[in-house]
Amino acid sequence: MFVEKLEENAPWITVDFKGGPEVMAPNLLIEGVAAGVFDIGVMPGDYYVDQIPAMEIARFTPFTPMEERENGVVEIYDEIHRDQLGIKYLGRAVAGMPQVILSRREITELDLHGDSYRTSSATSDIVRAINGVPVDLPGGEVYTALERNVVSGATWASVGPTSLGLEGVVSYDLAPRFYESLSNIVMNERSWDSLDERTQNALVDTLAEVEPDIFAHYLSRTIEETEQWHDAGVQEARLSDGDGRKLLELAYVDSWENLDWDRILETSPAAAHLREAFDTGDEELTFDRVPSGAFVSGIREDLEANR
Repeated sequence: MFVEKLEENAPWITVDFKGGPEVMAPNLLIEGVAAGVFDIGVMPGDYYVDQIPAMEIARFTPFTPMEERENGVVEIYDEIHRDQLGIKYLGRAVAGMPQVILSRREITELDLHGDSYRTSSATSDIVRAINGVPVDLPGGEVYTALERNVVSGATWASVGPTSLGLEGVVSYDLAPRFYESLSNIVMNERSWDSLDERTQNALVDTLAEVEPDIFAHYLSRTIEETEQWHDAGVQEARLSDGDGRKLLELAYVDSWENLDWDRILETSPAAAHLREAFDTGDEELTFDRVPSGAFVSGIREDLEANR
């Protein structure tokens, strides 16, 4: 969406897309942008928490991308990226889809009974907190691991499992869901500084223009893909209101407090402003949406309401 709108708004800008992980390993891409191997990179902040620990904060955002642009959060991210890696932060390429726990067996309470689950850096602590065993597996190996019962389930963004066929090897998707799955558009600072003001404005203004469409797209895709799972026989394992509330408190209160704030603030002093902006307590936690507005549960009801 961004590239298509950029071609329309700023035809003097040419984007030469090089590819994804086949070009550079995801955990190295941020360094590729910092070194100028690429002018622009698109990647989740979770891919570079080792380089910028403050990116651990991003999944807790209580804001949509549009709100982050309006309330100054984008400027804070930009300061953090510039100070630590010499990178310009432009905004979001993905937003509007929460993380979901997919399981081979039904989860009826807030307890995974020692079962192994493929996790990401964003979800390992949650799986561990509900008595699961986090397993680090490349995405391409998850289907086989589930098929062979090497793991009992997997955490994943709400959009994407169908592309791997995971609906064929799991039986349940857990509700509520939690955390935002976000990807960022970042740019080498030297490349950014070399641009004239007209081109800089075109990049920023175009991304600001398409962020509402990006957010709406992933909200819609979350509903559509969950329907695909359910049509394939996957069932929603909906926790009781009490257990659902506890899961969200684990995700948004306990995990927030347990972040390595000393390391985050030592490496990124500006992260203190993010903490202040994001720390809204748990008053906005609800069973059906993550704080930033993405769907958490009640997918079928949301689908009907949005048709």
